[in-house]
Amino acid sequence: MRRNRLGALGILTLSAALFTGIAAAPPPASGAGAALAQSSGGCRADDNGLTLKTVPDTGDQAHFESIQFLSPKIGRAAGNGFMIGTSDGGCSWQAINNEGKYDFQDMQFQTNSTGYVMAKTKAGGPNLLFKTTDGGTTLTQVHTGAYAFDRVQFLSEDVGYGFSRTLTFKTANGGQTWEKVTTPPNTRYVHFINQNEGWVVTLVPGTGYEIKRTVNGGKTWANMLSVKSATVVGGQIYGTEESNVWVVLYGDSGMSQTSYSLFHTSDAGAHWKQLVSNSTAGGGPAPGPEVAGLNGPTGSPENMQVIGHEAAYLAASSGAYEKVSIGRSLDNGKTFKTITGIPGYAGKLSFTSAKDGFIAITSLSYSAIYGTTDSGTTWTKKFSLPTVN
Repeated sequence: MRRNRLGALGILTLSAALFTGIAAAPPPASGAGAALAQSSGGCRADDNGLTLKTVPDTGDQAHFESIQFLSPKIGRAAGNGFMIGTSDGGCSWQAINNEGKYDFQDMQFQTNSTGYVMAKTKAGGPNLLFKTTDGGTTLTQVHTGAYAFDRVQFLSEDVGYGFSRTLTFKTANGGQTWEKVTTPPNTRYVHFINQNEGWVVTLVPGTGYEIKRTVNGGKTWANMLSVKSATVVGGQIYGTEESNVWVVLYGDSGMSQTSYSLFHTSDAGAHWKQLVSNSTAGGGPAPGPEVAGLNGPTGSPENMQVIGHEAAYLAASSGAYEKVSIGRSLDNGKTFKTITGIPGYAGKLSFTSAKDGFIAITSLSYSAIYGTTDSGTTWTKKFSLPTVN
């Protein structure tokens, strides 16, 4: 991600209606889209001023790193120094945490008041894990021992997983203690559906990838899918049900292009379907069979949202094209197609149902949130963070 740099604390003014009437901090913010429209439906983007602070050396432009909506109305968005919240679907916002101290990387709220966040306290520093019980206003560090996690996944307030590049740890008491989870050699991504059911992406150098599954919390793993690939880098796994799993596998990258493939199973790995085969001139062949016509969103995959068996959305971004592309399936993986592109070079999705979703977009000159209520067919721009000259 390209960012301007600064050496001192940046202070930015956001034009947006002030958010009022929340007991705790409000949950995640609004979203994403296809045909773009300006603010509508009662949203007022120029009401009052909200001053945001940025973490030193993370860019003089306020930008989003994370977004999470708990409902079509209640959401949060966070970035390089700030966390803001909405309770009216993104029309008005209030600062939740605005110290200019935390560069928020990820948010995982279980309720409107209780959740976990990953954040850096300085540019280039390690990720630190924090817990909040007042919606994000107050953060208490959760110590993770000798390892700084690259990613976390919490199934509940008490049960969660922390991931370094190659290791996985589990907590059953909200991060007070952590224990190592056994994963196969060369594991690069782990995703748990529940405490027993889990999936991993493993590298097989010189051959490709293997997707493995556990049904006993990691005591044993069984291979469910083998994919040939000239380059083995890693991937991502998504899903909320043990039988319905989506796997993104990466090829190589070059010229602002990333080759990747998308696979799906609806029967816990007994059968798989390849939905995307995105080979590129800069990245070379995509993992797996190179199938003509299986084109997905252009660029490097950002994140995916899976709504049970109802819907799945994938966002990919490309700095060269300055566009965030979005693809979707509304038929449990029978078909998958790219539905839209939104100007920007990074974007994170948050869907609360098959129809209702949001995306936080970052570009060189602005950051904005768009929302959809029709499964991404149309998108409405909710509001923008300020442009700083």
